Amino acid sequence: MAKRFRRWLLYALASVLSPVLILLIGVFFNWFGTYQGPGEVSEFSKVNLSGAENEQAIEGVQAKKILFGDLHVHTTFSFDALLLNLPIANGEGVHPVADACNFARFCSNLDFFAATDHAEWLTKREWKDSLDSIQNCAQVSGDLDEPPIVPFLGWEWTQASVNRDTHFGHKNIIIRGIDEEEVPSMPISTTHGAFNTFASSSTALVTTGAVLLDLPNRKNYLDWRFKSSVARATKDCKPGEKLNSRSSCYEKAETAEELFRKLEDLNLDTLVIPHGSAWGNVTPPLTSWDLQLNPKAHNASFNKLIEVYSGHGNSEEYRPWVPMGLNNNGMMTCNQPTQGYVPDCFQAGEIIRERCRVSAGSDEECNKRAVEARQIFANSNPFGLLTVPGYDPMEWKDSGQCKDCFLPAFDYRPKMSVQYALALTDFSTGKPLRFRYGFIGSSDNHQARPGTGYKENERKLNTESRVDMESEVGRNFMNPRLSDPKLPLSQKIDLGPDSGLECYGVQCSKITLPVQSERASSFLYTGGLVAAHAESRNREKIWNALSSREVYATSGERILLWFNLINHPDGSAIPMGMETKMSSSPKFQVKALGAQKQLPGCSSVDKQNINSEVLDRLCRGECFNPSDERKNISRIEVVRIRPQVYEGEPINALIEDPWKTFTCEPSQEGCEVEFTDEQFEGGNREIVYYVRAIQESTEAINGSGFECDLDENGRCLKINLCGDPKGKGKGDCLSLTEERAWSSPIFVKFGSSLL
Repeated sequence: MAKRFRRWLLYALASVLSPVLILLIGVFFNWFGTYQGPGEVSEFSKVNLSGAENEQAIEGVQAKKILFGDLHVHTTFSFDALLLNLPIANGEGVHPVADACNFARFCSNLDFFAATDHAEWLTKREWKDSLDSIQNCAQVSGDLDEPPIVPFLGWEWTQASVNRDTHFGHKNIIIRGIDEEEVPSMPISTTHGAFNTFASSSTALVTTGAVLLDLPNRKNYLDWRFKSSVARATKDCKPGEKLNSRSSCYEKAETAEELFRKLEDLNLDTLVIPHGSAWGNVTPPLTSWDLQLNPKAHNASFNKLIEVYSGHGNSEEYRPWVPMGLNNNGMMTCNQPTQGYVPDCFQAGEIIRERCRVSAGSDEECNKRAVEARQIFANSNPFGLLTVPGYDPMEWKDSGQCKDCFLPAFDYRPKMSVQYALALTDFSTGKPLRFRYGFIGSSDNHQARPGTGYKENERKLNTESRVDMESEVGRNFMNPRLSDPKLPLSQKIDLGPDSGLECYGVQCSKITLPVQSERASSFLYTGGLVAAHAESRNREKIWNALSSREVYATSGERILLWFNLINHPDGSAIPMGMETKMSSSPKFQVKALGAQKQLPGCSSVDKQNINSEVLDRLCRGECFNPSDERKNISRIEVVRIRPQVYEGEPINALIEDPWKTFTCEPSQEGCEVEFTDEQFEGGNREIVYYVRAIQESTEAINGSGFECDLDENGRCLKINLCGDPKGKGKGDCLSLTEERAWSSPIFVKFGSSLL
């Protein structure tokens, strides 16, 4: 009896102690992951070499410096950034906010930047550490009136609904101050639950698979799992719950209206900057700015700037084509190709036709299947890609792309372009409401590398490309396939409420979406910049320039640009970004200087005064290193937009791009032109003007997109994917392109300026 009791007691102790022992062993060997930490801001100082100009460019205009920054940078506190930087995805691992500060100071040599991680996965601890790192970044220069770097804190609000009627897109919220009382206790996010669905269904599986495939780097995957579990454990705030310094719940705003209301409640100086509006890989095909131009979804006190260009491409240009339309019965139909555009739905039919032909189908049968495939694709909007079994990026050729746009966003959405937005008017209240956006460029970098456009090299570091075509493991991790890619028939899919397709991640509950990372990799570029005309390099003056829209965008080159209305009746010059009234024809002056040519490597000053670990790990030995020679400006283009003056006025004729073009002679002194709109007085309507300064052709990463092999009729026979060893290879995919700068518009109403 005693022996049996002792045996039972041993079993009982073992059952209690074994989990504890396993837990201790797991903690010792980091089986569960750990918090990755905020990193460390380097205390090394650096003199800013950005080449900020303090000359008076236009007579009558107050002399201001041109300062360059990047207001859209992700660290690995963002869930997608951490995922993209896993070693199995060809990433470098952890890049915290401190890395962003060090990169901006020592590599890209910016004047200012903002950290804008995704709010949906920022925990309380990460938000506090982000603020601490930004404060440390500001403090490394001491109390200088003009510090070498001015850091801002912000976050990204991502409402990427797959329903075009509820899609408000991506918006960065930038905060003016960085003292604790000037920053909310938690950022405002969107549907945290949808991200939880993705995480709970995929994290454990992906972590296990990644550890088994890449055991030496297992800590990265376990730390990713740890971050996921902490984020999932954080609850949404209860309705009506007020945030305070101790709050750690997720504050949600599901619509733009709700976001603006909660920002008003915070009563802080903030800017809300839409970005990536024309990205087709996250925007439903028929989405339009019309949804957001109304008194509820638009708030002019916050909405002052828009990101016209980033490392994910250009969202500036409007085109009249659309992929699908509605017939008289209200059914979606697939549109025919035009000279510059092939809809994805049309190409779906071509894919099915070719598969049918290879399977020895008759012409009649294959043509019938092609027609059916297009209709099935259209009926399944926005999940049309799922109707073609399997996913072979080569089959889709150049469908969905804007072929005549400058470095366009992938799978372009013209009705979400900046030009379309500026042409719209809302008449719902009886008083015309219009967007008044100034233009900025940014990087949208996910490796804590603000301002990556200073040199066109290191594609996998300075762009968002992570696809290694030669690594099947990494390739499938980033772009999972569906079933057999050679099944000849298109397939109908279930779009019902139980289908699992209304989701925000790449993996839904019942089916995996093809994220097209291989095709999209040919449309990923080095980042853009925002240039601010500011009185000096400090927080207040830079914020004033941003808030007054006296800014412009560049595709990454530090082009210098001035654009002013110079014949205002009160004698003042009206700079870019401003609104004014004129009863006579407005006259404008433009001046532009090309960017300084870059020298290889880092300067001797950098090598002597900066920690070599920073130069090697972050800069990879390539710093902003300007020479005394500038690139030439080849031409100045003027865009004129006449916003709608009545409900339903056709947009096509309202956007004149370019309205005027001026050729520039090669000169180190830049290019200066003047022009007058002689048609203004007779028009009796508001007109929006902005200019593009186009630089001489230089090589840039992915400068030519797919680089299609064409037939005699100009149709794409075969695409050459960036990174494909059978196409462009593993290098930087360099091609000639014309880098540029976009001025913010000048908004001119017809009427007396004295009223």
